[in-house]
Amino acid sequence: MKASIVIINGQCLTQDQDRVCDWIAVDGEQIVALGQGQTYRDVLSEWNVLIDAQQGTVLPGFIDSHFHVVQTALNSQCVDLGDARSFKDIGDLIHERYKKEPNRPIHAIRMDIHNLKERRFPSRQDLDKICSDTPIWINSSEYQTSVLNTCALLFYKIPFTVQGVQFDDKQMPTGMFQRQANAMLRANISNQYSDFYRMDALQNIMPQVAEAGITTACAVEGGPIYCDKDAEFINEIIKRKSVYLDMELFFQTLDLDRVESMGLHRVGGCLYVDGTFSARLAAISFEYADAPGEKGGLNFTQDRMNEFVEQCYRRNLQLSLYTIGDRAIELALRAHERAVTLTGITGLRHRLEHVELPREEHIRMAADLGVIFSMRPIYELRWGGKGKMYEKRLGEHYKNSNPFREILDGGVLLCGGTDSDVCKANIISGIHAAVNHPVEHHRVTVAEAIRMFTCNGAYAIHKEGEKGYLKEGHLADIVILNGDILKTPASKIRDLKVSYTIKSGELVYHA
Repeated sequence: MKASIVIINGQCLTQDQDRVCDWIAVDGEQIVALGQGQTYRDVLSEWNVLIDAQQGTVLPGFIDSHFHVVQTALNSQCVDLGDARSFKDIGDLIHERYKKEPNRPIHAIRMDIHNLKERRFPSRQDLDKICSDTPIWINSSEYQTSVLNTCALLFYKIPFTVQGVQFDDKQMPTGMFQRQANAMLRANISNQYSDFYRMDALQNIMPQVAEAGITTACAVEGGPIYCDKDAEFINEIIKRKSVYLDMELFFQTLDLDRVESMGLHRVGGCLYVDGTFSARLAAISFEYADAPGEKGGLNFTQDRMNEFVEQCYRRNLQLSLYTIGDRAIELALRAHERAVTLTGITGLRHRLEHVELPREEHIRMAADLGVIFSMRPIYELRWGGKGKMYEKRLGEHYKNSNPFREILDGGVLLCGGTDSDVCKANIISGIHAAVNHPVEHHRVTVAEAIRMFTCNGAYAIHKEGEKGYLKEGHLADIVILNGDILKTPASKIRDLKVSYTIKSGELVYHA
């Protein structure tokens, strides 16, 4: 047997039932053999590339089931406020960029008010004190809120009559934009980028993506708070195979004719049925703990959702809807229930994204309907547990967020994503978070968490016949970790690193 790469001395977790192997042989783009002990010697030759895994874990290439690819690329060029702990920190970071590029508008991302000592968004006056002669646009970590200084208000020219522009008690704009105003602003900014700029930014992030062990990403692109050009751009990148990364495009649009004209077989991703807990826009059935009387809001009526979901079924389009609060989850599942009854169509593997606050009946409904939950375990690492954002917004209901254990036990297929660039594209952190959920009875095993980012991710995009497993005939998408993940203490999983990433038989990362 011919082999171009042979990986030895590994703990090869194939995801093919309970099969564990010691070595893998690759030829061209495919895995051609797996085995135990010293039998790999039968495929050795002077032409092999021999990789010693040194008893590290060998896994199928990671599948990130929710990745804002273009947004991640563009944001890599912005000022990162993720570590800012005060308005002073924000000012220091913005001044640093201003000194480097004094004549260009300043774009800053990943501001999280829960990290700031002021515990609020800066106003335009606060930003004017930082810089008054250059447009400053700051976007929150989950993209739902933008803040502008006065110069930027004049520069970007978003009409103050648009829904979501916030005003003070004197009816003057505070500089904070949400909902439609935020979407319009973000789209205006994104539309200014050329495809050449997008391509440069995309190429620049590929080394970091490879270092994370990601070989396939569900690229959620386009839509109200992004830019439809992003979806068209990614579609062309996929056709030309311009980067090593396999991408499955989820176009975030309601225009199904446009989706079909692009040759796509799926629609959605961040099709916002509701919003985030952080911005108090997620639709919940109880009042926000820190805002009595507020329960968030739905962006669709039941009738409108019913109509849209039914059309996706009749056109055989896989649909992925963004649902965070329990009222949004209910709305979406009721629409799926109706569509199945009317059309009799099953097997499209429809998905709900995020699904942060499902109730028991929602899990039962999803299992009966075959709806997949595409979730972000890393949220619990960032916002879950005592004293963090979920508790501040939801009160005692924070204990019900992201119930991974109950979802799996209820028979719902669960796949995982990082939501890059809301969170870092770090799959190992996602596995760690699922295993170490701050609410103990929601935790899953290490093996279950791995499946979320491998074989389950492949099933959720109809690709289980070619990836997501270490099997003969499957693509040689392979990740090697620097330790045995099954023997690593649960609290230390996030300390593991990727040593090698192989995509379709090509070594794309080596530590």
